[in-house]
Amino acid sequence: MSIVVVNLDGRDFLQACLASLRDLDYPAEQVEVIVVDNASTDGSVELVRERFGEMRLLVNDTNTGFSPAVNQAAKLAGGTYLALINNDAVADRGWLREAVRVLETDTVIACVGSKILRTDRVTTDYAGGQLAFYGHGFAKGVEQADQRDERVRPTLFASGGATVARTATFLDVGGFDESFFAFFEDVDFGWRLWLLGYEVRYVPSSVVHHRHHGTIQRFGYARERYLLERNALATLFKNWGDDRLARILPASLILTIFRGLETEGLELGDFRICDDAEPLADLKMPALTAAHLAAIRDWALDLDDLRDKRTRIQRRRVRTDREVIKLFEESLRPNIHTPAFVEAFGKVVDAFDLTDHARARSSVLILTQDHIGERMAGPAIRCWEMAKLLAREHEVVLASTQDTERDHQAFTVTRVTDANIDELIARTEVVIFQGFIMHQFPQIAASDKAVLVDVYDPFHLEGLNLRKDEPASERYATASSDTRVLNEQFERADFLVCASDKQRDFWLGQLAAIGRVNPATFDADESLRSLLGVAPFGLPSEAPVKRRDVLRGVVDGIGGDDFVLLWGGGIYNWFDPLTLVRAVGQVAAEHDDVKLYFMGAAHPNPAVPRMRMAAEAHRLADELGLLGAHVFFNDGWVDYDARADYLLEADVGVSTHFEHIETAYSFRTRILDYLWAGLPMVATEGDSLSRLIHDHDLGLTVPAEDVGALAAAIKRMRNDRDLYAACETEVNKLAPQMTWDKALAPIVEFCRQPHTAPDRSGRAQQYVSTRNVVMTRSPVYYARRFAEYTREVGPGAALGHARNFVRSRLGR
Repeated sequence: MSIVVVNLDGRDFLQACLASLRDLDYPAEQVEVIVVDNASTDGSVELVRERFGEMRLLVNDTNTGFSPAVNQAAKLAGGTYLALINNDAVADRGWLREAVRVLETDTVIACVGSKILRTDRVTTDYAGGQLAFYGHGFAKGVEQADQRDERVRPTLFASGGATVARTATFLDVGGFDESFFAFFEDVDFGWRLWLLGYEVRYVPSSVVHHRHHGTIQRFGYARERYLLERNALATLFKNWGDDRLARILPASLILTIFRGLETEGLELGDFRICDDAEPLADLKMPALTAAHLAAIRDWALDLDDLRDKRTRIQRRRVRTDREVIKLFEESLRPNIHTPAFVEAFGKVVDAFDLTDHARARSSVLILTQDHIGERMAGPAIRCWEMAKLLAREHEVVLASTQDTERDHQAFTVTRVTDANIDELIARTEVVIFQGFIMHQFPQIAASDKAVLVDVYDPFHLEGLNLRKDEPASERYATASSDTRVLNEQFERADFLVCASDKQRDFWLGQLAAIGRVNPATFDADESLRSLLGVAPFGLPSEAPVKRRDVLRGVVDGIGGDDFVLLWGGGIYNWFDPLTLVRAVGQVAAEHDDVKLYFMGAAHPNPAVPRMRMAAEAHRLADELGLLGAHVFFNDGWVDYDARADYLLEADVGVSTHFEHIETAYSFRTRILDYLWAGLPMVATEGDSLSRLIHDHDLGLTVPAEDVGALAAAIKRMRNDRDLYAACETEVNKLAPQMTWDKALAPIVEFCRQPHTAPDRSGRAQQYVSTRNVVMTRSPVYYARRFAEYTREVGPGAALGHARNFVRSRLGR
């Protein structure tokens, strides 16, 4: 291991930096430290000689710059690995150990970047690299609080302030571009590595702390801008492919000039010719404006050398621009935010058609068994919102096994069948699905695509309750089948998401049981969040808007001044509307203005059977004399885009359920809509969202099946206006934190950088062999499966399952 420290008049900070290198928990006999001093005059050289005599010291007569100094040391380095650290940084003891641990997992990883924090150990300096199309790099998370995200992940470049690379690779690809002097040499180097077939990783467990003493400040900001602008142009010129460079280079030159014009104190005057125009006097130009012009001048004068470098890179490249752009993350980000520049930036992007050419648009296929239309249930809503979000960056196809009745201008909506599944998979890079999709289309498992499995809905737990009244033999067979389906999904997944941390703990047990919690997945991310993330249901970013009256004065029996309780979704067998109906009956005896409205009784997915509990709730309300007076049912389903009308006429959102295993791990999506509409809530304890209500004071929670407690909670919410107002305030405070873009962030991140799971690399079909996957399902195959199932569960159950299967295929 060779550690390089480049120094220029950094005596005040060098002591702490070099002392931290002595204290590393890396074997001392395997470490050499090379200090390159660029003609310091502050006693830095004497400090190293006197106090760190074991370190190798290279003293330059002039300030060669950062890039040449690093290359100078790299050529003399004896270590397998080359580590760089700023002279004003202090390394954690595990800095090198953690970096090398990741480098040794795969030889394709040529370089890793460490997490860089300020000396307060809280503020971030670097948590990954980002790049705009015009060559300016950004440090991810800069000046933000440390997110403590321990996932090792691909990044475009490692910061030169704390990086570890393979020495041989560093030299083979040309090291840092010495013409850069300083700034963006790390961006250029990282981009080059990716083009040449190597990879760069961000390793957050490898940490250094940076002081920021500002070496460049003595030379003035104008010189810093000069280097940034010149080097950005050189970076993009060398690394973009021919097609994109033709669009991006002229756009970048325009923006470079415009940035120079956005300088305080610059008065250009009016150069337009009109009838009374007079000759203009000479103008005084600020140094900052001149720096941008000088950067373009010197970049142009260096084009012969840059062209040779570009030729060498382009001849050796093995990755396309499209593959690498995914790592940019901020390709269309302006780096100046004055109104004039932002306006010009947008016009330049449009004029040169850079929205698509400077941004990676992967193809994503989202598959669901739910109905896509005006009326949608939770799984379809989730897929719809996921498609809307991902379509901002990717080409998205949302496909249902049923006929679709809704389109969207930003993505394609279609039906998936045996006839087109192969084509849909062939045209995509990422497959996202829920439920039984892969069981129905095993081509997904056999493909080499990146597969994201959405297990926010623990359907096997729902099934235990849903099939409670069925014969034992069928219940056991179904439970076994559901578990097998889930295990196959978990075996194949490159990434999984669930709805809560409690669900995540549950699913981790299943992953461990099938062997997915293993050294490969652990070494890639010790938290395993790169294998299983949390992506809950979300809220729209836009506030709900009421378009028409739907309840008050419209539904016979609900008046304008009534206190309306809203049940925001379907009535399923694992819910408990009966306790709620009884509680409303108790409250209504004292308060005639209390009304309960059920938004949906008939599920919009025709494959979902009519629920027994919906009929029982209707019957109970009738028996108690509440039906049509205090309890009301929408026998159909409210259109997705019309739900705001109902929510905004309600006073309180309600959710009640029984206490069982499904409750513990479910995620009540309707409560998210209550948050969206600013509704205080009353709910049964036990599920993840009731804990959200309790923890954030969003309403009241009560024990399961406790009519008295539920009635008391409803009365409190009706009568205590201070309590109601306080809950309403907390709801409105929390809602912005739970929008879809925040909730689905792990999915967005995966689609930006789709990859094969570390324990599946090179064995995409290990568990799915060709003899197990029938790619074309013949009538003989289905007949054989029906006979097998009949032997397992009996003819009645087999016919029922066959009927449901045919209905799902026909979309009925």
